[in-house]
Amino acid sequence: MLYFPKIARKYICNLIVDLKKVKQNFNKFKTIYIGGGTPSSLSISLLENLLKYASILLLKNGEFTFEANLDSLTEEKLKILKKYGVNRLSIGIETSSNKYLSLMNREYNFDINKKMELVKKYFTNFNLDLIYGLPNETLLEVKKDLEFILNFKPKHISIYALEVNPNSKFYIDGIKEEKDEILRKQYDFVVNFLKKNGYNRYEVSNFALKGYKSRHNINYRKDNEYVAIGTSSSGFIDNIRYVNSSSISNYIKGKRNKETEIITKTSDKTYYILTNLRLEEGFKLCDYKRKFNEDFYLKKKEVIDDFIKHNVLIMDKDRIRVAADYIYVLDSIVIKLI
Repeated sequence: MLYFPKIARKYICNLIVDLKKVKQNFNKFKTIYIGGGTPSSLSISLLENLLKYASILLLKNGEFTFEANLDSLTEEKLKILKKYGVNRLSIGIETSSNKYLSLMNREYNFDINKKMELVKKYFTNFNLDLIYGLPNETLLEVKKDLEFILNFKPKHISIYALEVNPNSKFYIDGIKEEKDEILRKQYDFVVNFLKKNGYNRYEVSNFALKGYKSRHNINYRKDNEYVAIGTSSSGFIDNIRYVNSSSISNYIKGKRNKETEIITKTSDKTYYILTNLRLEEGFKLCDYKRKFNEDFYLKKKEVIDDFIKHNVLIMDKDRIRVAADYIYVLDSIVIKLI
């Protein structure tokens, strides 16, 4: 959308309409996250207009994250982000390898080091994304990517295994996702490497220096409510989970076409267990009981005790969490707990 100025203007106008509705219906928010694609490629005027309306929704000392691609990030845009209270950036580096960037159609025609120095001139708190599990990628190449992004001293790092989606360039080129055993070796290597360099894993895919966990990520993982506007965005309000239409043309015509799921007590329990156990700290049994009026341990005692016996789960006083070595296979654990 952002390469078509007329469509971009109409889209931002519709986002602002929705932002005004949010302002009327909700109190201010602890966190705001502007993402989905490349919002940094907006023109200066559209970017400023969007931020002007979004910024008034943030509580004092709230976390305001903005997703950006380095190729469209300029000093003027960084100044505007700073002006409207953005205090955290999330930047998709993905890999330092020209070979893999070429495969992803993301070759850079600029100096990444100079761009990052520009970012650091205005922001100290930023996340860098890294993709692992690239085609035939070696541990040495993974290490090289990690060393590359650590040179920029990010406060936060997010890692993602490559997903080959239908109609993507990888899919068209016949590239398949790596085998689980290879992905596990690479994931464990990343976890250990980052830990040695002071980055603690607080969620399956997220690592942070002390004091720099993403508050937005944690709110989402704790199964708390959040409002979403814009195409393909998802939200959770008043026991309803919803996904907005992915069609920009429908969105700018005012047709949000939300997919909705009314959350029952049973489905909410599933979401709660699934999202909270993604966190390294897990969750407190008393919080679960307060929310669902049910004792989680007594309900699943046999399964939990077996997991504890085999060092899969750890129960420390009132808190239950997945042991570090088993976080990677979290889904198979959760299935037996729900």
